[in-house]
Amino acid sequence: MILKNIFLFNLVIFMNISWAQSLDTLVKTITLGEDTVYLKVYTKPGKNIVYAHVHENEEASLAAGMEILNKHGGKLFTLSHSIDTTNRNVTFDYKKTTFQFDPNRIYTTNDSVLVNNIKVINGKGKVDAKVKKDVRNLANLIWKETMGSDLIVALHNNKNTPAIFKTLWFFINNYEPESYSITSYIKKSEYSSDSNKSCAEIYINPKLNNSEFFIVTEQRDFDLFLQKRYSVVLQNADPVDDGSMSVFAFKNHRRYINAEAKMGKIVEQTEMLELIHMEPNNIE
Repeated sequence: MILKNIFLFNLVIFMNISWAQSLDTLVKTITLGEDTVYLKVYTKPGKNIVYAHVHENEEASLAAGMEILNKHGGKLFTLSHSIDTTNRNVTFDYKKTTFQFDPNRIYTTNDSVLVNNIKVINGKGKVDAKVKKDVRNLANLIWKETMGSDLIVALHNNKNTPAIFKTLWFFINNYEPESYSITSYIKKSEYSSDSNKSCAEIYINPKLNNSEFFIVTEQRDFDLFLQKRYSVVLQNADPVDDGSMSVFAFKNHRRYINAEAKMGKIVEQTEMLELIHMEPNNIE
């Protein structure tokens, strides 16, 4: 498993370097407290699509996106904030306090939602006006990169692990629920999850892995993937504001597609992204 992960990491790095040599590249810096993060922007003439990659540890989605960008053109941006590793969440220091947030939970005009999504993981500081301003500046810079594009395609990976009980010590069991997948959008008890509350329609192809699916904000895209018999979720007209880009895109009347695939599945995710470029899709 370790050798497989090392191979995948090296493959992604090699592919990214090779593709970047044929693309126009721009690196933007953003200050968060006492730290700096980087937004790498790649462009190539072609389709008017922007690919959004904000979780740096989801390397398969980045590799698939770079391959599609190199083939069809457009824009791709990726967030970089770690040294010698990759992490899902962004961490930064400010006034002897360490803060952390998910970079796909910062796109909201609701201050309460934004503040709740910024966590203190070390120190006694609080999410004050400066911290909130820095995180919002990052969100605004990322969102600005989507402007002018006919379609936003978010690139994400998931683990899709089943629910399990783990034994702690001799007799204490710790329940870990199943991780995120397309089944997260199905109501499984009397209480609805935020994912289920934001779902208007869902189609699941039982022949496909539950890790591989699309989330869309427009009916035409739901119908397109349904026609192709690919698992897809249509976000409803009143989604829960959790700070995600999909909800923010809908509220700003932007066409948005999230392509989800399991960690490491570069080939499968590349094939998924190719579906977006198949007719009919109304993308120039």
